Amino acid sequence: MRRLLPVIAVLLTIVGMPHSIRAASPNIILIVADDLGAHDLGCTGSKFHETPNLDRLAAAGMRFTQAYSACTVCSPSRAALLTGLYPAHLKITDWIKGHDQPKAKLKPPAWTKELPLDRITVAERLGPMPKSTAHLGKWHLGGEGFEPEKQGFQLNLGGDHRGQPPSYFSPYQLPRLPDGPTGEYLTDREGEEAAKFIASRKNEGFFLNYWPYAVHTPLQAKPDLIAKYHAKAARVGGPQTNATYAAMLESLDAAVGKILKALEDHGLAERTVVVFTSDNGGLVLGNQPPTSNLPLRSGKGSPYEGGHRVPLIVKWPGVTPPGSTCTEPVMGIDLHPTVLAIAGLPLDYINHRGFDGTNVVSLLKDPAASLGREALYWHYPHYHPGGATPYAAIRAGDWKLIQYYETGRHELFNLREDPGEAHDRAESETNRVMELSRKLFAWQGKVGAQWPMPNPAWEPKTLEAPGTGPVTLHSRDAFVHGENLRYEPQPFKNTLGWWSRPEDWVSWTFHLPQAGRYAVEILQGCGTGSGGSEVEFAVGEGKLTTTVVDTGGFQSFTNRVIGELDLARGPQTLTVRPLRKPGVAVMDLREVVLHPVDRR
Repeated sequence: MRRLLPVIAVLLTIVGMPHSIRAASPNIILIVADDLGAHDLGCTGSKFHETPNLDRLAAAGMRFTQAYSACTVCSPSRAALLTGLYPAHLKITDWIKGHDQPKAKLKPPAWTKELPLDRITVAERLGPMPKSTAHLGKWHLGGEGFEPEKQGFQLNLGGDHRGQPPSYFSPYQLPRLPDGPTGEYLTDREGEEAAKFIASRKNEGFFLNYWPYAVHTPLQAKPDLIAKYHAKAARVGGPQTNATYAAMLESLDAAVGKILKALEDHGLAERTVVVFTSDNGGLVLGNQPPTSNLPLRSGKGSPYEGGHRVPLIVKWPGVTPPGSTCTEPVMGIDLHPTVLAIAGLPLDYINHRGFDGTNVVSLLKDPAASLGREALYWHYPHYHPGGATPYAAIRAGDWKLIQYYETGRHELFNLREDPGEAHDRAESETNRVMELSRKLFAWQGKVGAQWPMPNPAWEPKTLEAPGTGPVTLHSRDAFVHGENLRYEPQPFKNTLGWWSRPEDWVSWTFHLPQAGRYAVEILQGCGTGSGGSEVEFAVGEGKLTTTVVDTGGFQSFTNRVIGELDLARGPQTLTVRPLRKPGVAVMDLREVVLHPVDRR
């Protein structure tokens, strides 16, 4: 019943709409390429790739120059696009099935590995319009029981659990798409199936969700096109020189051309909105990377602009000014409410669905308009095979802050002045770092973001203490033992927090170059009413017990010297264990500092 309620609401809304509005509702085609970079098209700056049909689409519509995917990998971005909700809100924060790094410092949360059926998709909201709804191509949002047919699509060709095709040449081994003649090229076939669908629905409204498998790996293309681009690479040069990738992209462009021709042949071109985008930035890994996202930094899997800046083209005949560009930052989460608005659903209905995304029809009418949005957010509590570690990010205006969960490091960039993210301003703009990190933290709480947690299988390196002076053991370097205790990387925290279980404890292993007596100083915070915990600090046989003081707030830190310990030269391990916890938490512990009192 819970799942039926939103559909009933749509039906009641549509029943109340004048018939003329429903009849005038345009057809909608949403094309989401896979791993296509922001600068891979001719119209977005590529001198190597040939994309005449997509360039023609851009010339007839609007191109967004600062469009973003909701995640740096595919499944979360696709789920966000279908639902209008951030991946962190959906708890779908990595590609399905994800990547395992069993020895990493952090372990990812227990994230959702399919699009739950109680999340209402754009197809389910459009189905009662009435519109025929079809999904064609990659799905990657769940296997049996979670296919497109269970999410509002009446027709599904090619969509199942997998994120890439076993082969781009028939036999494809895709159970949801019958094989064609031996050697048939998958992207060609997808274009033909899209054209057939358009022809079969020319006398009724439709929503076509075309998610081509291209240009995702495996890199496979038609031999004649590969040969063409090998020759071109020798002539043109530049950062984009992968002939197979370019050949795959030309086939994708040709498939889009088949769709545009089908619309023209059946008199539907002026009654159909076409949206083209990508699920994340271009892949730049490997000895011969598929593409280059320059001047943007890095690519798929990373927190930088190359990882989540994507092309976005919208052609809405009679609405989008031909050949226009819009510089307003937008994201894939915006497409769900926008498609509903394009379809004619009342704004009152759209505005009360609780979307994270924003209806951007105002931009489609006037590219100089502003959404007045405070910020865009990303939350990726995972490791990526390309080397990215768990991170979160926020873009507010021209500023972008990246926060790394392992170390608490922050990077700050001004994207207007530095679109390539070459100049980190975090050290010179500390107030801005603090302001943006607080906004990011508040958003994470609002959407219920899941945190990466300490990994008990992690093997920390022994810290090298300085030859002279104090030894600082920071919370970011601690080895956490337990279930709730964790390092909190926010700059206004930068501490071991969530110490709600007295069974949780922490340790540091370090190499001391010189024996001696050391005073133990701690930097601790404790919320009002939670003081009084007894905590043991121990190195070998030496032990100190202290009572945590109430500082008026867990992030209100105070320095306290709790005693002295005699330490031997060589490897040492400091442990911090609660003995008693009368309040809601033990304390927040930012660092332990060992001050030499008497060297030997």
